[in-house]
Amino acid sequence: MSSIQKSVLLICFLGVSTWVIGQDSLSLETLQPISYHFSLTDGQLKGEGAEFLKKEIAKAQFTLLGDYPDSKSSSDFTAALLPELNRSEYKTMALGIGVPSARLLHSMTKEPHSLVSNLKALDNTYGFKEKERLFLPMPDIKSVADARFVQKAGELKWRIVGFGNESWNNLPWLLDQLYRNLSKEEQPKQRSLHQESITILMELYTNRNGDLQAFVKEVENSKTIQDFLKMAGEKSPENAVIVEAFHNSIKNCRFYVEKEFFEKNKWRVNEEKRLLRQELEGIDFDIHQDKLFVKWDKNFLSRGFQPYAFYGVGNTLSEIADYNGSKSLHIGIVPRFKSKNGVIQDLMKQENTMAHRFATLVQAAKKDQWTVIDLQQMIQESHYTPVKYLLDEQVQDLIKRYDLIVIPAVEKEAILNYDN
Repeated sequence: MSSIQKSVLLICFLGVSTWVIGQDSLSLETLQPISYHFSLTDGQLKGEGAEFLKKEIAKAQFTLLGDYPDSKSSSDFTAALLPELNRSEYKTMALGIGVPSARLLHSMTKEPHSLVSNLKALDNTYGFKEKERLFLPMPDIKSVADARFVQKAGELKWRIVGFGNESWNNLPWLLDQLYRNLSKEEQPKQRSLHQESITILMELYTNRNGDLQAFVKEVENSKTIQDFLKMAGEKSPENAVIVEAFHNSIKNCRFYVEKEFFEKNKWRVNEEKRLLRQELEGIDFDIHQDKLFVKWDKNFLSRGFQPYAFYGVGNTLSEIADYNGSKSLHIGIVPRFKSKNGVIQDLMKQENTMAHRFATLVQAAKKDQWTVIDLQQMIQESHYTPVKYLLDEQVQDLIKRYDLIVIPAVEKEAILNYDN
């Protein structure tokens, strides 16, 4: 190697070394300028972080809240966020639940004062236990806190639409809905078929013992159930969407038990987009200018590539907002502190938790306050020279897909809206 080549390599090495040395990983000090704190008191957002959130949602046409299962904090936050969204002219909420379930929730919002008790009656009627585990008909709307944010939507006179699959634990309710939609003249003729279908289905639930594969096969091969579905769809046009939801629930379950996860997720994301379009068109929602709030699992509402290797509803809405000359705001909720049996746990110290994976961000959290971290400038600061931060791969992926991260104060256990 010539002396000139050696000099060039040395210069390059020193330049790269200086560039790397000049970078910092995220510290509390570096997070401080982009972190804001707020409180959630008596159902209201208060503090510097609350004002920041209000300004951000006011700028967006679509606000997407990506949460995690069974979170009381997420539902409490949603109930407090809805009035602020309402002030910014949002009037529609999309949930990642089945279309029939979402239509039921919307009908219940017409009497918001009785919504919590009506949902409890539904849970009491259709809930069941398997191996000491309780299953309720709407897994994403099963706590009192869940019911409260739906009630708040009703008080504000919002529209609610669904774009997900019905749970395979909600099939008896779907059969009952099909029967109720038959004409008064037709119901007596089909009562026996309906009751026999319900009886068969409940026996399958009782006997499945966690064997979902056998359960799916029995439902698909039950002539009685399939005859009832066919009849109900033919006798009432209103039943078409419910029959479709029943079949799709079983299809989704079959993908799951046969571990065909690629096929399952590819089919699922396409269905979600189709159903969202269908339900928004059904309420004359103008996708070019009307505002939409979406709440569902954090993995599905990001922009870009999902962790499940597909472009989902979140990315579609991000692209539509760009096309419209507006913007979408993607908020992810990541808990750090959790109260269990009276003991506060720090999830950042526990492996296989979101808080542990995103520890460099979550370190900004406080036990007595909520925290919101603005990720929007970090793309430039971590991907374009001069690079300011050294970030691990998971945090780099997060800032590509989300605009804000909200970290609740201590997460408390949700109370089920069920008393049997």
